[in-house]
Parts: sequence; structure tokens; C-alpha cells
Amino acid sequence: MENLILISIKEKYVKEILSGKKTIELRKAMPKAKEGDTILIYTTKPVMAVTAVATVEKIISKTPLEMWNQHHETLGINRKEFDAYYEKAKKAIGIKLKDVEKLNAEILLSAIKLIQPRFSPPQTFKYLNKFSTLRDFKSIIKH
Repeated sequence: MENLILISIKEKYVKEILSGKKTIELRKAMPKAKEGDTILIYTTKPVMAVTAVATVEKIISKTPLEMWNQHHETLGINRKEFDAYYEKAKKAIGIKLKDVEKLNAEILLSAIKLIQPRFSPPQTFKYLNKFSTLRDFKSIIKH
């Protein structure tokens, strides 16, 4: 069964993902994800909402230099930001996304907290139960 994974991404990078320029989301930690898993994209401040959904095409693990050399055109980040992000890292993890869709209606953090008061957006990844999350989101949308 596929995983449902919530990831937090800065607004400027979400815009790059939605435009199709950024197809690889960079991370320092390896997610418990596999091809076909569903990614919910939470856009951080100032938006603070789940704004898009995507599918994991594949997980890429390289050295930072290999990641930059092989994929820099689809990372949606400049070399200076990339080098700063991976400054002391030995591994660069890329989540290659496909089938990216912007939600018709954003799911605001404030609305999620009405249903799940202790919910907080993840620093890295949050693994969700697909059925209870969809049930919760349906009730949020109805409000």
C-alpha cells in the first residue's frame, strides 16, 4: 500500500514545483517513501496550508556534488543556496515528483487544527494514515 507523506516546503519552491521547473525536492534525510507514494505539499509561512499533491516518481541518493552535476536544472535552487543547504552533508536526497496538482482549495493549517488540535507541520516528513487523513480533510472542506 502506498504511503501518504506530508512535507513542508517554502513558498518560493512550491511555486517552482507548480510551474514544472522544479521536479526534484531536496532533503538531507532519506524519507520512508517509494515509487507511487503520495506527497501532500504543505506550503510554509506566510501561506501555512496544504496546497498541492504529487506522486513520488523515485528517490535519488547521491553525494551533493553528484546531485548538483546530474540534476541542477530540475532542482529549482541556485548553486549558492544548494551549497549552503548541503554544506556539511555527505548525502543529498532528492524526491523526484510527478503528477503534481495544485489543490482547488488550500487546506489551511487553522482548519486542520480544528479537526486535529495537536497537528503541527513537519520539519522533514510526517507519515499519515491515508484513510483517516482523507476523512479529516473531507470534514475540513465541508466546514
